[in-house]
Amino acid sequence: MRPRRALLLLAALPLLAGCAKKPETPPEIYAAYCARCHGDEGEGKGDPKSLKLYPHLDLLVSPMVRRGDRALVRDRIAKGYGPMPGFSRRLSPQEIESLVDFTLALPEKKAGD
Repeated sequence: MRPRRALLLLAALPLLAGCAKKPETPPEIYAAYCARCHGDEGEGKGDPKSLKLYPHLDLLVSPMVRRGDRALVRDRIAKGYGPMPGFSRRLSPQEIESLVDFTLALPEKKAGD
């Protein structure tokens, strides 16, 4: 009976793996890949220990975000920097571009609150 149960479980794995919806919109992509460290609104409240070590986790005061440096933000998202992993293997160029737009808009969005 155990081998049959194992076969059923193996057969169900593709169905279970397909249940997770891939993030599509910029806010969903940000929530899935960035918010854990950078916080829900880019304020760096994701991982308090990391914020002390890396003050630019707070995207609202990050110099590259504040000056709107698209190329540098894109490069950091794609290749990573320091403890931040690169996402070029997980995200398409279009998804990275939409994430750049979303990231650069965070300080303006927060100012409007």
